Amino acid sequence: MSTILEPIALEQRIRMLDVTRGIAVLGILLMNITAFGLPYAYEDPTNWGGATGASFQVWRAMALFFEGTMRGLFTLLFGAGAFLFVQRHAARSPGLRPADLYYKRTLWLIAFGLVNGYLLLWPGDILFYYGLVGLVLFVFRRLPPKQLIAAASVAMLLQTTVTFLEWHGFREIASEAEQAQSAQLAGEMLSGEQHLALQRFAGLSERLKPSRSTLEWKVARVRESYSSAFEALAPETWQMQTELFLRHGLLESLGMMLLGMALLKLSVLTGEASTRLYVTLMIVGYALGLSVNWMETARLASTQFSIDAIISSYLTYDLGRIPMTLGHVGLIALLCRLPAARAALRPLASVGQMALTNYLGQSIICMLVFTGAGLAWFGQLERYQLYYIVGAIWIVQLVSSHAWLQRYRFGPAEWLWRSLTYGRRQPMRCEARAHAPEHT
Repeated sequence: MSTILEPIALEQRIRMLDVTRGIAVLGILLMNITAFGLPYAYEDPTNWGGATGASFQVWRAMALFFEGTMRGLFTLLFGAGAFLFVQRHAARSPGLRPADLYYKRTLWLIAFGLVNGYLLLWPGDILFYYGLVGLVLFVFRRLPPKQLIAAASVAMLLQTTVTFLEWHGFREIASEAEQAQSAQLAGEMLSGEQHLALQRFAGLSERLKPSRSTLEWKVARVRESYSSAFEALAPETWQMQTELFLRHGLLESLGMMLLGMALLKLSVLTGEASTRLYVTLMIVGYALGLSVNWMETARLASTQFSIDAIISSYLTYDLGRIPMTLGHVGLIALLCRLPAARAALRPLASVGQMALTNYLGQSIICMLVFTGAGLAWFGQLERYQLYYIVGAIWIVQLVSSHAWLQRYRFGPAEWLWRSLTYGRRQPMRCEARAHAPEHT
């Protein structure tokens, strides 16, 4: 049994995982581009960027088919990848060495997340979440699939409970504020509690539907310079990586990662399950997910994206997102089985092999396009126009990833991550495989 531990060899990679990862990293930009390019418009297109015509149709298509699902795929794959990493190293080396490498790998991912969130000006970073939850994930690695699915279900139900409690709290605030407003209109003297209720509701309204002055301030600060963009965006990154992580990110990520580990152990994510299973996942997942998403989008549109409709949509968010994610898994597996699709999927697999590089690359490109560090286009495009930039980035990453992997074993960020994990510089060029030991 060898004690020399290295990254896996190219021939040991699982094709469906790479293809799925490639689709996820490209697809996640469909959602992220709105936050990269517009102020406070991710959930509510009426805030900025257009909520009619082509912009509205783009919002509806993204909400129906992609909201939360590309992140869902990514999270499933992270759970699967974490299990594979430990399993392959444990097969080669006894003792604590595999655990030591796993935790080093995970801690370095947290560092990548901090760089992405702060230096690259992307408050929506997910690497930090994955690194933190990955520290907990290790203890679940030996559970059989049924127990992993049960644990995932518990995490998701707890997350739904948190969401319900937040919704209930909002309803109480809204009711108290409505009563205070009625009293105020009637000319009554408001109590301290009534004044507080109005302030709380005003604060919530400002968070979801900021005033025009707040929107224009953010646009101006993000466009002015790198330093002013940092000052405007760093507090958002802090809020995402602390408060939002504890309220939602922890349980959401843990649940999907555990499900990803289970699906890997059941051979679903490797493409080795039955065709019938994949067809069932696709049909049932899309039927349920699209039904829920259609209901949510219809209510949001009919109420002009009212605060009540936005917060109420969170209650059924996972009921639409998770089935849609599993529907995507079924569709991708079926495509991977088609001989005619093999050539078309090869560039996606290359993007997937360089997922970390491409994910960080999207942040770098968008920083240079939208902030004062570059072109300063933040808040200057309509929502539908952002997708011209998405298409351009896709082309660049599809072409460059395939070309890069013709010469090199890893993407630049993957090479750095592996070198830091293993504590030594990894061979980079493809021909180095013939001269270096290849152990999982």
